[in-house]
Amino acid sequence: EMQKIYWKSINVMIAGMLSIFCAAQIASAGGHGETNAFGFTLIVPEAEVEKVEALLASHREFMKETHSVDGDMQTRLNSYSVIKAAQMVDFTDPSKGMTGNIIYILSEHYETPDGLNKHLEAGNSWEDIGSMMEVMMTYGVAMGVGEKISAMNR
Repeated sequence: EMQKIYWKSINVMIAGMLSIFCAAQIASAGGHGETNAFGFTLIVPEAEVEKVEALLASHREFMKETHSVDGDMQTRLNSYSVIKAAQMVDFTDPSKGMTGNIIYILSEHYETPDGLNKHLEAGNSWEDIGSMMEVMMTYGVAMGVGEKISAMNR
């Protein structure tokens, strides 16, 4: 029981740190425009794929329950996607085969920075935020808060 409490507090602390990091990036925008997008990339060993995909499915449900794609323009989610691909040993030479890892790229784009801020606030109450932070800390190779610069939608 004490170990559960310990890990819960660690996860909450990590989630808080990520929120502060994201808020700082949003506030400064890295010297560029208005931040309205968020994304990260994971490289996951095949043995962990089932666990990570269950977490991504939970995240998708969270997004569906807490975000609108056709509601208030100030907080609207314009796009959400998760891309999955096998990692090549050398992407310039496919003949070298695969590493056995899977790459996941998650991308979210909001109409305005208010939508991204709403997402960060809602994320702190998502029941799996601690697990997501753990996965991002373990398998994350890139994460950023920024500005959508190009899109092509149907």
